Amino acid sequence: MSLVMIKCPVTGRAVSKAIETEASSFRRLPTVKAHMCCPACGRDHEWTVSSAWLSGEPRLVAQDRLQKPAAA
Repeated sequence: MSLVMIKCPVTGRAVSKAIETEASSFRRLPTVKAHMCCPACGRDHEWTVSSAWLSGEPRLVAQDRLQKPAAA
């Protein structure tokens, strides 16, 4: 189990969402906007799975979540 992490846009620090999950479950999370009160700066931040990562794990982003440029 690893902690879900995001980067505070104010301080640039990595902060924990205080959510533990496994990599396989993290990959299946829906891409929806969520909010959190940041422990680093005290402000409310919006985040999505695509902007988060698991502590101690390489960045996991589902291939279908990557936006590809439109063909011309």
